[in-house]
Amino acid sequence: MSWIGGVLIAIDQLGNAVAWGNPDATISARTGYFANEVDCTFKLYWQSMEWIINFAFYPIDGPDHCHREYLKDKDQHNEAGSDLVRGILGLIIIVTCIPIALITRLYVVIFPSAKFKKQL
Repeated sequence: MSWIGGVLIAIDQLGNAVAWGNPDATISARTGYFANEVDCTFKLYWQSMEWIINFAFYPIDGPDHCHREYLKDKDQHNEAGSDLVRGILGLIIIVTCIPIALITRLYVVIFPSAKFKKQL
């Protein structure tokens, strides 16, 4: 993993910890878990957050970013949290994914080789 990749994952884990999540898991993994793996009361919330994150990372990571991140971190414990926690997490996701979506799209324009390529 590159230095910048490690820093970005650390920031992601910090955001998850701020929203009362496991500090060793990422927001994407937590979201992928609750959107795909469990039946919960707020399934639509988690699926909406998953859509936002997947949209932001699609140009460089392709489809299903959150679910794949969950599968990488399957041994991590994930907690949904209270209404306040989901509100804070949703705010973190929305505020950070808007610039990330712009940056990832600009990045693949500048560095076309970084673009996600569909596997045949």
